[in-house]
Amino acid sequence: MTWNFLKKKVTVPGKPEEETITYRRKKAKGKRQAIFQQFKPEVIHHELTGEACTCPDCHEKLKEIGSCVQRQELVYVPAQLKRVDHIQHAYKCVACSKKN
Repeated sequence: MTWNFLKKKVTVPGKPEEETITYRRKKAKGKRQAIFQQFKPEVIHHELTGEACTCPDCHEKLKEIGSCVQRQELVYVPAQLKRVDHIQHAYKCVACSKKN
């Protein structure tokens, strides 16, 4: 350690100063989609059926209003990789929607 008092350098014996070097790594962008696009998708639809497809309030049948890919995963089968897309369907009650 060195101090400068009135233009005199004073050195204090002790442990030497350690200099730490830090840096930030850049996050790789877009690699996940590039990997997933290499594989042909196997699509699994998650739909409501029977009793689950009725409104809990008015007990009317729910109408499907859309669907989206909920998640994508790569499944490793020895000597083979395949892509599985899970699609979740969204529903609404037409009777309750008309009331509001």
